[in-house]
Amino acid sequence: MSHPDEPGQRSPVSSDAESETELPGSTSSGYWYADLPDAISSIDLLNLLREYRDAKREMRVRTRESMRMGETDLVALRFLVRERAAGRMARQRDLAEALGLTAPSVSALVDRLSRDGYIRRVPHPDDRRSVGIEVLLATDDEIHKTLSRMHSDMLEAAENLTEEERNGAAKFLRGLITAVSRVE
Repeated sequence: MSHPDEPGQRSPVSSDAESETELPGSTSSGYWYADLPDAISSIDLLNLLREYRDAKREMRVRTRESMRMGETDLVALRFLVRERAAGRMARQRDLAEALGLTAPSVSALVDRLSRDGYIRRVPHPDDRRSVGIEVLLATDDEIHKTLSRMHSDMLEAAENLTEEERNGAAKFLRGLITAVSRVE
């Protein structure tokens, strides 16, 4: 009779299905306890979050390369699109404040985005002394074309969760936001 600890032998506490089940990003070995599809450790969860962060960073690089722009330019466009969606027209000083840039730096940024055909300067509707920044329709189309598949896949992933799972995910993410907000 062979011993279960010998190479090529299976332990009686582990079946083929149990030993082959492995979560992406899982750090558990399944040596003693079977890896169950729904069982994920706190460490595994944090590792999955890191993988998501890395994948998002890589997506941003691909997006910047696709749109041929730098990180600050992309962040500026995202801010301007959000402002417009909220019914506000941003000014250069709003952009400077949101991005933490100096007035000369934001002026150069707006000049570059305008020259490259992403935005245009227009009279601000609420303050005639100020200049508003308008995102051009072609910019919307390019952003939508570049990111719509990813956004729909992300929405689908969220919609595939049960209400209880979404509540758990929201609780986890809020906890992380609180944790990283405390770091000084």
